[in-house]
Amino acid sequence: MSDTRYRDRNFDDLAHRFRNRIYGGLKGDIRLAVLNRDLATIVSQASRTLKVVDAGGGQGHFAMDLAAAGHRVYLADISAQMLEHAAAEIEARHLHKQITLLHEPLQGLAQMEALRDTDLVICHAVLEWLEEPQQALQQLRSLLKPGGHLSLTFYNRRALEFRLLQRGSFRQLERNIGENYWGGHSGSLTPQNPLLLEWVNEWLQQAGFEVTCHSGIRCFHDFMTPSIREKLPAAAIVQKELEYSQEDPYRQLARYVHLLCRVPE
Repeated sequence: MSDTRYRDRNFDDLAHRFRNRIYGGLKGDIRLAVLNRDLATIVSQASRTLKVVDAGGGQGHFAMDLAAAGHRVYLADISAQMLEHAAAEIEARHLHKQITLLHEPLQGLAQMEALRDTDLVICHAVLEWLEEPQQALQQLRSLLKPGGHLSLTFYNRRALEFRLLQRGSFRQLERNIGENYWGGHSGSLTPQNPLLLEWVNEWLQQAGFEVTCHSGIRCFHDFMTPSIREKLPAAAIVQKELEYSQEDPYRQLARYVHLLCRVPE
């Protein structure tokens, strides 16, 4: 793609917003609950220290917990500002022996010898911001050892389409589909290239992955009115999200999709 709108997104300008908008609050609680549940058999029951690469990991919110559990984590991002936030948190949690920060784009990780034969690669909410997401999956595949896993989340285009339909924004929907560009203004957290599950499944198959788990993150939370959300205990919403996260049709309209993928032995 030659259109400059599609260049890989660097979040230096929005790093300060991520802690509250993405990592914190009820949205973050739902995200962590689904991810922790899906990865429990790999991470919590590991009989040895896992080698983990968090590609495009931002401030390392999820990676920090893996490091605190004793695993060896390499946290990579193209945003220096994101990594500065991560470094402060690493210092506060005394995790500097467990985490190595890498100021590198996802596409550069495959050339780093130290990252080869990884047990678990994390790529959360990154593909939808890349110019060439399919190629990125192939590059991540090269980091993993046989039997290794990829934890992949991406922004679900079906959820965005449904939101526009709910609002009656038919012209915007048609324009986005016609131009194949979905990004908002420069400060928006709506990605430029939200993905369809069928695309990603095909790319994963072509890259040599087996999908072992498919969950939706925020299947109904974003469709609730604020007044209804405020009346309910946060824990009750998280629990219901977990219950419905692997049920169709609910996960088909989730804001994010989580796929746990494995490299065959």
